[in-house]
Amino acid sequence: MYNEKRLKKHMDKLKLGDLNAMDVIYDETHRLIYYHAYHILKDPYLTEDILQETYLKVLENINSYNNQNPRAYITTIAKNLSINLLKKERRQIRVEETTLDVLVDENSETPLIELASHILAEDEFMILIYCVVEDYTRKRVGEIMNLSTSGVSYKLNLALEKLRNYIKDNNYEY
Repeated sequence: MYNEKRLKKHMDKLKLGDLNAMDVIYDETHRLIYYHAYHILKDPYLTEDILQETYLKVLENINSYNNQNPRAYITTIAKNLSINLLKKERRQIRVEETTLDVLVDENSETPLIELASHILAEDEFMILIYCVVEDYTRKRVGEIMNLSTSGVSYKLNLALEKLRNYIKDNNYEY
């Protein structure tokens, strides 16, 4: 059961530097925060990540808390983090496994990679290989290719969009 007085008291303690107060704050709010984030993300794994990040932000930004409604304060942080993550996820283009089935050639074990090598510029192809096949982080790929992380993300999304358009333009179903 949510106890507003107890929560306010522990938010004040946290603001004064008592890190043990975080345990009570978490206990009083984690279910509510989880469900708010889950409602936005609809993914339990992403929701767990946001839950952790929310409490880190509460701790990081405790000095901006001004004795307002602590539940609303924490919920707002969780909602903002969830919405930002959702926007980020929507900007990413995913290559679905069904695409591979459409491009299967009897002589090819890696049809999508072969297709990519034919239609993508060299840097786009290498970024695709590093990020998707080798599972390197975008930061690491940026270091290897002397690009910013956002530059890697841009080129990766461009490469995936080119692949998607090629598949669509050539009447493949996916």
